[in-house]
Amino acid sequence: MAIFIRYLFISFFLFFSVSSIGHAIFAPNDIPLLDNRFRIDPETEQITFIFNHSKGHQRVVLVQPDGSKLYQKRHPENIAWVSSKVQDIVTVQNPMAGPWQAIAELDGDNRIKLISKVQLKVNRLPLKLYTKEYITTEASLFDGNKVISNPAYLADAMLSISLTGSANKKMALYLDDGKHYDQLAFDGNLTAHLYVDLQPGRYLMSISTQNDVFIRNVNKDIVVFPSPINYEIEFQEAQSDIATLSFSIDSDEIIPESVTINGAFKDANNKITSQVMIHNIDNPEGSVQFSSQYKLPYKMYTFSGKAYATTHDGREIELQLPDRIFKLTPPFKLAENIASDGVATQLHSTKAQSLSNPPPSLLSQWWLIITISLTLLFMIAVIAFFLWKQKNKKLKKEGIVLDELNLDELQPMPIDVSDGK
Repeated sequence: MAIFIRYLFISFFLFFSVSSIGHAIFAPNDIPLLDNRFRIDPETEQITFIFNHSKGHQRVVLVQPDGSKLYQKRHPENIAWVSSKVQDIVTVQNPMAGPWQAIAELDGDNRIKLISKVQLKVNRLPLKLYTKEYITTEASLFDGNKVISNPAYLADAMLSISLTGSANKKMALYLDDGKHYDQLAFDGNLTAHLYVDLQPGRYLMSISTQNDVFIRNVNKDIVVFPSPINYEIEFQEAQSDIATLSFSIDSDEIIPESVTINGAFKDANNKITSQVMIHNIDNPEGSVQFSSQYKLPYKMYTFSGKAYATTHDGREIELQLPDRIFKLTPPFKLAENIASDGVATQLHSTKAQSLSNPPPSLLSQWWLIITISLTLLFMIAVIAFFLWKQKNKKLKKEGIVLDELNLDELQPMPIDVSDGK
């Protein structure tokens, strides 16, 4: 009875601590529950299932490896079961080894918490990482304080690493086979070399190893920071064959004099044209800004490389520099003989045109003035004649004809003279 009360208290504690939080929080060794199935290995001492069902009460049924079923209202004394409208938490002491199954319509972050002598431990995984960083980490399976190296356990044990954050991403999958970055086969240490191709932000990293017998998981919060090393490719002038690599260092993050650049210029055929090796310690006082110039043939290039440095807390880091594509174009120049021939031809043409068309003389200019003056006078005369004709026409209508009027018509008649006598 005391054991039952103890398990019941643990279940209540888990229930209220998890359900009171609006977002998922995974303990370091919690394992996500996928497709309602899970395998328990013989080394497991205690297991807790956390089932979420936001659509209301669910009749969750647990099916054990031997086919027997466990219910919320009917189960052995070694099981503590707490149920609410949105969640069921089931704790099993000394669970049966083999495949388990949950029969229910579940949603949300369903997971399993294990208490076992077999644990997964991860080394060399810092809290703070940088975007575009390569990191090597090691994961080992322990039985108590001893590393498990039994090939029966490790032959198919896969080490997978995934992240949950702004985007869910599976980063890597490794075996303890002595290949690639793994040092020795079946030594119990699975080595992973990760490329942190992530945007800055906070993530939950889940590292798990599993096979057909067991599954173990480690959860760890990490924060990805912007890269502390940036660079640009600059040119002295337009149409130059000199490319300048200019680097800037965030001295608040890394030690400037520890920076080493290893890269290469590659042409359009991916052939290395020039190697690049820069040690910032060779620069005055390990400057936070430094540059290096390279004379290259005129063509298209891609610069790619890596940067190595030491952080202020002593961690050695390896960063992938972003690729830069650029083109060196030769200046446009005419050949000297073509240019000189062109100038001579133009001068000859100008001279010939000057000889064939001499400048106008003073006499020709006077004739032009006289012609214009006579034309104006003629136009004035025509206008005056036209106005005179119009006036004459008007007078005719009034009975007065200017052409026929004379002084004789104003003399007295003869009859008028005799009467006057």
